[in-house]
Amino acid sequence: MDRNSYTQGLQIAFMGDPTEENQEFPFNDSSSAGFSNPNFSQGLQSHHDVRVFGFQQSSLDDRFSQLNLNDIENPTRIVGSDFGPAPIGLFPENSFNGRHVLRSLPSQNMVVDRSPNYSPSTFIEHNVFDFDTNTQRRTPPSERPYNLCDPMRSVNGLGSTMMRPSMHDHHHQPLHSPPPRQLPRENSSYYYIPPLTELKAGDICTVAKDRDRCLAFQKKLDNEVLTRGEIDMIFMEVKDHLHELMVHRFANYLIQKLFKAINNEQRTQLLLLLIRSHQRFFQVCTNLYGSRTIQKFIEIINIQEQKCILLSALKPIAITLAKDSNGHHIFEPCLKKFSSEETMHLMDGIIQHCVDIAINKSGCCALQQCLTHANDEVSGHFLVRIVANALFLSEDKYGNYVVQFVLQMGLPWVTSMIIGQLQGSFVSLCYSKYGSNVVEKCMKESEEQLSARVIIEILNDPDYLKVFGHDYGNFVIQSALWASKGHANLGIHNAIHCLIRKHYSFLQSSPFGRRILSAASKCRRST
Repeated sequence: MDRNSYTQGLQIAFMGDPTEENQEFPFNDSSSAGFSNPNFSQGLQSHHDVRVFGFQQSSLDDRFSQLNLNDIENPTRIVGSDFGPAPIGLFPENSFNGRHVLRSLPSQNMVVDRSPNYSPSTFIEHNVFDFDTNTQRRTPPSERPYNLCDPMRSVNGLGSTMMRPSMHDHHHQPLHSPPPRQLPRENSSYYYIPPLTELKAGDICTVAKDRDRCLAFQKKLDNEVLTRGEIDMIFMEVKDHLHELMVHRFANYLIQKLFKAINNEQRTQLLLLLIRSHQRFFQVCTNLYGSRTIQKFIEIINIQEQKCILLSALKPIAITLAKDSNGHHIFEPCLKKFSSEETMHLMDGIIQHCVDIAINKSGCCALQQCLTHANDEVSGHFLVRIVANALFLSEDKYGNYVVQFVLQMGLPWVTSMIIGQLQGSFVSLCYSKYGSNVVEKCMKESEEQLSARVIIEILNDPDYLKVFGHDYGNFVIQSALWASKGHANLGIHNAIHCLIRKHYSFLQSSPFGRRILSAASKCRRST
């Protein structure tokens, strides 16, 4: 039997008149093309001589309007013919495949509306007859067969026939799709927190670790809607879990708000609990969230006792914190908030190890903070040690930033001492990736005489031409052109131009030399 006659037979079986009995369908070939389920074909092999009444004279919608599903005594029978039960294993219970109704109707008086106004796009798309489009509510997804809720699942390889309502019918939502989640606005009371008196022991710590509920708690603390008794209750709950909450990504914000809301006596008690374990205190200081919480504590504390407690705990770990990527941020609020006398003991260890700290990635930043906020006495101790090790620091990956920062401070005696320390090494520094930056800064930030000393030393070197053609040295020569241009005596500036004209062919052939030629041309045009 060919494929077209087979398909036509399926349509006839589907459209058969429900008042006729013992209709049969002619199936002689159980292995028809396009059908892979043997159970289905076995269930149809014994039926022949189908009689169809009025199919040629009726449309699909007219035939549907004549159906009365209430006449079905056995819901496992095929609508329109007496084929018997559906083949076992073909479709699960309580499902519909376009030919079978396997769901018991909710009411014997309900008739499915198939009026001409209702126009399904295809008979196989509207595969569930458990709702009326006008009056009936759709069955909840949890009560439907699993394969109807999930169109990706299949039964016996025929999952493509278990389709959801047509995606082209905009009156229906997909059966498997949950309603879209409505996110609350910032001022919404969506996240409800029960009264604190109803919370059990440990609930506040659990709430603090939840992003949304923790945010609601913070707003209550900010708006001062909590009573003193409720704040005391929160304090008693979190104090035993202080270190854990301070390093939590959400709970640390609640601790910061709480520290501001409690009184000075409770702050002192909280600080004592914080430093009770030196190891855990160090872990908090070197943690990203813990470091931010400590900085907030420093901004809030306002009595001498609290300052002494915190500074005494920071002093033993000051050097290690200065080298830590998170811990070094603690020094800046300390220097801003506390006086020089109060931070003197904290700075002693950093001063003694300032060179070791300066060559560290985080330490060089901490050292610059100390130089910015410290008083003249403390800064003097730092500068003496930095100047004494200027050459070593200038060649270091991170130490060169400290030397450049000191030169930018604009202290003439410091600049003079640094140039004195580097004298005789300027040419070698020109070949260094880090040292060449220090040489440029010496020419830009120093006075005219000191700048001239640096340029003359480079130009008088027998191998000065190597500096012109070097990938780092050429930047030094460009800086020398601009620095010497502002001098009252333009002799050095003219001397550089003479050397450029003398070695023009060499510079033209070098990619780095061409940069110098371009800078010299810009200098001439800018006069």
